[in-house]
Amino acid sequence: LDSLLCEGAVEVMIDRDSGMPLAVGPTTRVVPPNLRRYILGRDGGCTIGGCTSSYRLEVHHITPRSQGGTHDAENLTTVCWYHHHIAIHRNGCAIDPQSPPHNRRIIPQPDW
Repeated sequence: LDSLLCEGAVEVMIDRDSGMPLAVGPTTRVVPPNLRRYILGRDGGCTIGGCTSSYRLEVHHITPRSQGGTHDAENLTTVCWYHHHIAIHRNGCAIDPQSPPHNRRIIPQPDW
């Protein structure tokens, strides 16, 4: 679910009590292109500590949208494709929101 919401392709509404989907549909709540360009320029590359990749960079929400994260610049960071799709979404990790902006740490998925 977090992966789908992060990509901004679809929005899923879930009943909190039953866990059953209430609605699935396209979303228009994606990071605006001008903000995406700003974040990519501000960060200059993957912000995960020790990563020097500038290949297939993507903007990621530090606090997921599904947990109330916003499109505020302070909640957005640049990550490479590997860290975004493998470390965060496939392996269920998160970015430590307390880590420095250009030395972000990957942590096990918190209990948002």
